[in-house]
Amino acid sequence: MSSPHVLVIGSGPGGEAAAKRAAARGARVTLVEKGELGGVCLNRGCIPSKVLLEAGRLLSQARGAGAYMDGTLSVRWDELQKKKSNIIAGLRNGLAAHLKKLGVEVLRGEARFKDAHTVYVNGDEVAFDAAVVAAGSRPFLPEPFPAFRDGILDSDRVLSLPRIPKSLLVVGGGAVGCEFACLFHELGSRVVLLEKMEDLLPGEDSAAVRVLRQAFEKRGLRVVAGSTVERLSHEAVGWTARLSTGEDLEAEEVLVCVGRRPSAENLGLESAGVTLEKGRVPVNEFLKTSVASIYAVGDVNGISLLAHAAAAQAETAVDHYFGEKRTYDNSLVPRCLYTWPEVASVGEWTANFQAKGIETKSQRFFFQGSPKALASNEAEGFIQVITEKKPDGLLLSAQIVGPHATELIHVFATALKARMTAAALRSVIFAHPTLSEGIREALSR
Repeated sequence: MSSPHVLVIGSGPGGEAAAKRAAARGARVTLVEKGELGGVCLNRGCIPSKVLLEAGRLLSQARGAGAYMDGTLSVRWDELQKKKSNIIAGLRNGLAAHLKKLGVEVLRGEARFKDAHTVYVNGDEVAFDAAVVAAGSRPFLPEPFPAFRDGILDSDRVLSLPRIPKSLLVVGGGAVGCEFACLFHELGSRVVLLEKMEDLLPGEDSAAVRVLRQAFEKRGLRVVAGSTVERLSHEAVGWTARLSTGEDLEAEEVLVCVGRRPSAENLGLESAGVTLEKGRVPVNEFLKTSVASIYAVGDVNGISLLAHAAAAQAETAVDHYFGEKRTYDNSLVPRCLYTWPEVASVGEWTANFQAKGIETKSQRFFFQGSPKALASNEAEGFIQVITEKKPDGLLLSAQIVGPHATELIHVFATALKARMTAAALRSVIFAHPTLSEGIREALSR
């Protein structure tokens, strides 16, 4: 019996994971990519932004140590851009080599479905047994910004600015907006961060958001919540934004980070019989679409816009095609923010437990009590654990704001996956002095 042919559309984290998983399971794999290998994450998202953010974080740490160190602190933007480009190129080349080693055929071009088992790629027909759509997403611009599309910045274009702007208005206080606001403020820009909801990071734990906002404002980064841009104009010296509050804000550059939209409309999915819903591709718990032979993973299905969520979905989808019944659980996906302090969480929102009638209790440990955090000059924030309010209660979720939160959160991600109780996690021996021993301290409260 011949190997099944799995077609993958898109080579971002979801497409990459799908191609690798299918190849490992013995499938013949064809991957179609219209742009650069690695998708948005590698070329215009996660990786380049973290290269820049790491430089900002190191600069912040060095400034924090200024009381007992000498030296001039500045960033060579052109050299940082070279470093970013070199890292991207190296990782992209590595991905290409790995796919070739696995026997994955890479086709450059746009895929468009003819039917449930055929796509066109550059005019040629490619038949498949199963397809995984991982086409990603694109930045979204609400009014009044579309008319200024060529002049304003989005999360793609901001990564390649020729120089650091003197002033920057960041529209959108979600993860991406917070990260870029934090970065450019540290690099010397005068930054205003605008969010239409009542606070930053809508949906995240309010105590964690409060710590982050206070840290921003303490450093001089202005946060304006509960407001939107009603009118925008451009002069030779920069932009003027009229807010819904009536205030006028001036900035050299405007960066809009208010979300992304699935890139599903030009794939011809309707010709394959796939149902679309408000631009996204609805899927079940196995990531299968309305058509048995077609799966959709990552941004295109609208469940989560996180790279690691896309990869997890892709593995679930491929495994399901090969007969496994393991489902995808979005509550196990860590959510990470690479500001300083960092913010990370895992598990369902607390409001979800209340809606389900689950009684909970929360326990906290503040990094001000951590010798390691004090030694590192990073004592802002806390570790918070949410558990069932009963003896031997299960761990339900966790939130961390503070140093290395994006690394520490994986202790809780592992514990949630293993359905550990609070007592079981507390019995783990944590080294001293470390940041992670704060987990045991929180569970001892």
